[in-house]
Amino acid sequence: MESEQIQNEHEQFLRVALPDVYSFLMEEVEKHYNIHPYDIQAHVIKDTEQYQLIFYYGEGFAHQKSKSFSHDAVEKMDEEITDFSKELGEACKEVMIADYFKMMKM
Repeated sequence: MESEQIQNEHEQFLRVALPDVYSFLMEEVEKHYNIHPYDIQAHVIKDTEQYQLIFYYGEGFAHQKSKSFSHDAVEKMDEEITDFSKELGEACKEVMIADYFKMMKM
């Protein structure tokens, strides 16, 4: 619990800290999976060696997907980030479908 609090204190909004990365990822997820930016909360933790991108999604933003990238990968927007957009889109899609069916059962 304490480590979560410490980690959350260092999280910044991705759209503020790395706007190009945020725009690219949100455009990819929306274009390929029809998932809108308001369905995802995007954060980043920066350190001297890497960026840890953290995404919250699903009902109440209870689900999380994160991955670390080197500074070089982020600056070049290389294939690693494109691959991650696919992973993120698939994960969000699965959770949103499950949430939809849960809601329909009620």
